[in-house]
Amino acid sequence: MLLRLICPECQKDSYSVSVENFKPCPYCGILFSGKYGAEKRDEGRINKEIPFILPYKGQNLEASTINFSKKGLNIKIFGKPSLPVGHVMEFSIGNSFVKAQILWFFNAPEVSIAVTGLKILEGSLNPQ
Repeated sequence: MLLRLICPECQKDSYSVSVENFKPCPYCGILFSGKYGAEKRDEGRINKEIPFILPYKGQNLEASTINFSKKGLNIKIFGKPSLPVGHVMEFSIGNSFVKAQILWFFNAPEVSIAVTGLKILEGSLNPQ
C-alpha cells in the first residue's frame, strides 16, 4: 500500500510505503518522514549494521545499528522491548562507548523488532 505524504518544506505530495522512513522529497530534496517531519540531524549519516548488546533493566537485549552520525544513532532492537522516550542509556558498540537519550521509539510487535532514535550525549561511534 502506498501512502501519500505532504512535504513539510514545499507542501507537494509524494508517496511512500512507510510513514516512519526518511526519504527525500522528489521536488525540493528535503529529507522527511510522514511521522517525524523534517530530518533534524544536520550532518550525514553512515548506514552500517553493527550488532551489539543493549543493557536495559537487568536484561541484555540484542540490538543492531541502522545508521549513525556524530550526534545521533538509529538502532533496531530484537524482541518486544518497551523503552521510554527521554530515558538515558549507556552501552558499548564495538570499541566505542556511548551515552545516549531516547528521542523516539517505535515497537512493531508483529515482527518482534523495535526501532528507536537516540541522541548521543557522550562518546561517539567508530564506523570500523
